[in-house]
Amino acid sequence: MFNPFFPPHAISPRTGRNSVEITPEIVANFRAYYPAFADSTRWPDDLIVRALEEADAETGPRWKVYRAKPATIKARGMYAYAAHRLIMWKRAEEEEDAGALYAVSSKSVGDESTSFAVPSVTANDLTRDGDLPMTQYGVEFLRLRSRASAGPSIV
Repeated sequence: MFNPFFPPHAISPRTGRNSVEITPEIVANFRAYYPAFADSTRWPDDLIVRALEEADAETGPRWKVYRAKPATIKARGMYAYAAHRLIMWKRAEEEEDAGALYAVSSKSVGDESTSFAVPSVTANDLTRDGDLPMTQYGVEFLRLRSRASAGPSIV
């Protein structure tokens, strides 16, 4: 029997572990959703699987079910979080301290100087959001997280 609240190709959350088994199809869906990660040489499948597993853990039962097409909020949240983690891991490989971006307000090279608008970051912001505001994907995840957590919760 068809239940409109649980479409047939959706994966419902399971308690006690990650709710979504990350399959090659899910990796392909991620690459299709964010074409910036299509290069499997730069972004190997095992790295994407690891990022998607972390993303699944960050998007618990409140995010509902994973379905790729049309992408549910769970799928979009997983993709955004995974993309953010991948960018941060790549920055950590290529830069001395990828986390220093919060502290940079100006930069000078020779006689040229550039200043940046830097929002003030409180300890509460860092505790709640960590490094998520440092990439466009992390900001997208924060937006989706606020939508996923809206409404009443059952205790």
